[in-house]
Amino acid sequence: MRTWGIAAAIGALVGLLLGLRFGLGAGLAIGLSATLALGWGLGRRARRRRALAKEPFPGEWRAVLAEAVGYYGDLDETDKARFEREVRFFVDEQVITGPRGAEVADELKVLVAASAVVVAFGRHGYRYPRSRDIVIYERSFDEDYQAGGNILGMVHGQGPILFSAASLRQGFRGENDGSNVGYHEFAHVLDFDQGRADGVPGFMPWATVGPWLKVMHEETAKIGKRRSILRKYAAKNEAEFFAVATELFFEQPERMKAKHPDLYELLRATYGQDPAG
Repeated sequence: MRTWGIAAAIGALVGLLLGLRFGLGAGLAIGLSATLALGWGLGRRARRRRALAKEPFPGEWRAVLAEAVGYYGDLDETDKARFEREVRFFVDEQVITGPRGAEVADELKVLVAASAVVVAFGRHGYRYPRSRDIVIYERSFDEDYQAGGNILGMVHGQGPILFSAASLRQGFRGENDGSNVGYHEFAHVLDFDQGRADGVPGFMPWATVGPWLKVMHEETAKIGKRRSILRKYAAKNEAEFFAVATELFFEQPERMKAKHPDLYELLRATYGQDPAG
């Protein structure tokens, strides 16, 4: 019922907006069609998730999480089970391949999914869009997607998400160094959720936006004076500031809270998580 309620609300909004332009009849027809299509799609996804949740979580995947993902290891048993479900859903719903559709190891799929789940774990019910393919290259690449460049990961506006497998693994291997390409790129995905990446993701609480913009610009100035724990790349633009700050928030939360308490509190409110305890 909740699924159809969401579909009906969106369909009504679509119908109203189009009705204002094309007439009431056309708006009602389009709104009804949108409700039915969206309700069917959401319902199908929900049924698939319920079925998957009843299946045992693969032992090999759990071993990857236990060995590589410290965030998962710090969870209690209830949250570990929820984390595993979200990983399972993500791998099932997203297209994750190598270049030109090549198969990739389950280990890499689990690390990609874990990256996505970590940053969204405090936002219960958040669902990543399924319109993006995820492509994993073996090593870093250049702007033409050829090996040997210095790009570790990339997110296009509404296109694919790209990773270097070596960098993805290293992000979890050096889990407390403040750098994790998985967290970085999925911060961009969340930032793009409203259409453009501007360092203010759509789920950021409205009351947080003003203070966030103020702190972001203050911290960017500190980076230029080498008075910030954020690395220089964060000063490139607002989107990169948010992504770099996200890495540090999850990898060195105690350090961020001690050195930049205002920044930490704003990210805590945004992500709905308190990794520093």
